[in-house]
Amino acid sequence: MRLLSASVVFPQGFHITFGVYMARPPGSSRPHVDRNQNEYQDALAPPNPELERWAREHAGFEAVELNWEQRRLVEGAIIELAARFRWRIHVIAVQSDHAHVVLSAARDPEELRETIKAAASRVLNEKYGVRPWWAVGGSSKYLWKREYFQNSVSYVRKQRDPRI
Repeated sequence: MRLLSASVVFPQGFHITFGVYMARPPGSSRPHVDRNQNEYQDALAPPNPELERWAREHAGFEAVELNWEQRRLVEGAIIELAARFRWRIHVIAVQSDHAHVVLSAARDPEELRETIKAAASRVLNEKYGVRPWWAVGGSSKYLWKREYFQNSVSYVRKQRDPRI
């Protein structure tokens, strides 16, 4: 835990996770969380084929699967953003269907997540055209305990593709 001023306390870091657009829509049979299953050690959200079918039918765009170049662009945008605001990235893993970032910053984690997604969208929009790249929301976990922080870093490190 870090004390930044006499009255503001921030955790050691945050584990930010967000998915790409329609990669794991509501009801998906692929592992995902939802509003009811989004806490540490919760079971994953159950599949619901009817809900997934409805979500895909009502999507405004095709599902996204980030290719190697897109993943590198996203990672670069996140690293550049963190450097600009002096956030400390402990580990980052951008995958074809979602991204993880463990970082320390004196910011609200939901604001961090949305700022990161916006920066990543900008670089992708510039090169590939404007479209939704990310699922709505995501996860922004506070990492108060050293053990939880270390477990998050280890988990994301295992997710990281060394080729990026």
